Amino acid sequence: MSRRDEIAVFREGRPEVPPYHPMARERLHARLFDQPVDTRAGARRGWFVVVRAMGVGAAAAALAAGIVVLKEAPGARQGRVTATANGGTPTVVRLRPVADAQDLAGNAAAKAAADDEPAPRPDQWAYVKTVVAQTRVDGGPPLFGQPKVTRTHEMWRRVNEKGFATIENGRLKTYDGSEFEVTYPYLLGLPTDPDRLLARMYGQVEREHDARPVSRDSTASPPPMSEEERDTVAFQQLAQGMRDAALPARLRAAMYGAMAKIPGVKYRASAADLAGRPGVSLYRLQYGYQRDEIFIDPKTYEYMGYRTIVVRDHDGGAFDSVKKGQVLGWDSVLKATLVDKPGQRL
Repeated sequence: MSRRDEIAVFREGRPEVPPYHPMARERLHARLFDQPVDTRAGARRGWFVVVRAMGVGAAAAALAAGIVVLKEAPGARQGRVTATANGGTPTVVRLRPVADAQDLAGNAAAKAAADDEPAPRPDQWAYVKTVVAQTRVDGGPPLFGQPKVTRTHEMWRRVNEKGFATIENGRLKTYDGSEFEVTYPYLLGLPTDPDRLLARMYGQVEREHDARPVSRDSTASPPPMSEEERDTVAFQQLAQGMRDAALPARLRAAMYGAMAKIPGVKYRASAADLAGRPGVSLYRLQYGYQRDEIFIDPKTYEYMGYRTIVVRDHDGGAFDSVKKGQVLGWDSVLKATLVDKPGQRL
């Protein structure tokens, strides 16, 4: 079942929750980046297509000078990555042992700065291949443990959002315009400083909350958002921003750093994604009973995917009752890279 169908099922079960206006965020993006607004009803995958409906400053200064040395704790295992910086000059980046989320984000930022990655061109295409768990929101039995049923999805989206493509019935199908509410220009315009990025996310979360009426037939404003609600949605928004896109390493590292600053976010040193690949994860307990987490490659610091899993039984009524171990959403990014045209899989 598609993510769009999952949202429909959720909304049918929660009629009192008003939907977000589909064009509000796109109008803002259009003003910021001089992009045409996509008014098609099919635009999708905004921030809230998340299952529930899911010492860096000093290092940066050293990297700017072309000197990359991060001290490690005595006796701890050290990592070393050879990267290029300063116009292709080989640079050895010494990475600190990772004990928490901040360490992970710091290493990712150091490696990204040394790599000196060029910015995506507007005429390039992002190729993203994912494997997705079938979570049976269609009324079938709940999904527990390692999913047995998965599907693979391939898509291409142009960086300037003037086109996207998918594989349909074994053939490449290309469309004009964009089906993504959160556009590439918006993502690429986000701050690459974790503090500024988190502040941006918090501000966005609060503005969207304040703009929502209490119910569909009311114009009253909702009560103030609690810090816990703000932190929950900010984590989900950052996780959503890493999906369906091939992001620059600096921005991805900033997202890790912003996540690490959210209260309650923790680091897990041993994890496996849906494809069975070993990795690490950043996670947060949300709503008191589910864990939202992203998976990260500990060597390359690339984003590997996300999962939402129930860690405590919860009885919230017919449409909100779940059991411990139930998987609410899980996907893994098998490939995310920039190519010159749809259909390429470099």
